Amino acid sequence: MIVTGEILIDDALGDYSSPRCKLGRMVEAGEIVRLKRNLYETDPNTPPYLVANALYGPSYISFEYALMRHNVIPEFVYEITCATYGKRKTKIFRTPLGRISYQDIPEAAFDMGVESLFENGREYRIATTEKAICDKLYKMPPAKNYKDLEALMFEDLRFDEDIVENLDRKTIGEYAGLYRSTTIYTLNRWLEALS
Repeated sequence: MIVTGEILIDDALGDYSSPRCKLGRMVEAGEIVRLKRNLYETDPNTPPYLVANALYGPSYISFEYALMRHNVIPEFVYEITCATYGKRKTKIFRTPLGRISYQDIPEAAFDMGVESLFENGREYRIATTEKAICDKLYKMPPAKNYKDLEALMFEDLRFDEDIVENLDRKTIGEYAGLYRSTTIYTLNRWLEALS
């Protein structure tokens, strides 16, 4: 469970003569995990994707980690990659649970295509396949024609061709207007040409 230092001190450590010292000793002993200043995870075995949304937000899991989870890319991804908006810079947290990074996407596209999943009684938000692909393509250099797009997706990023060819065309068309990205407009036209 993710808690603040004040909650730990008030609820669990209030009987100690020096609750802040006890909290520090618990972190050193690995009984709890310090995620960032004044934010702790009480279960040291928690997978990092279960804390990613609470660590920095608003956010949801996307980019490489979501692409791996949806089998779009063949590589295993260790870093939890997340999308956010309005931050204007990439933010990286190196926690004892793992490395978690955050990158901006356009605010207009932020709430679309995100699903809530539950694991061990915890909720986490992750991009759908279409959304994770658009988030990743948004951060890449522009692909203005089909040849550049195919090279980007299938050679550089190693996307699974069958998954990409079967993306929901209507959804990609809706996203193209929200991202206002040359590459996503090109993807939308490329998918329409396959029909």
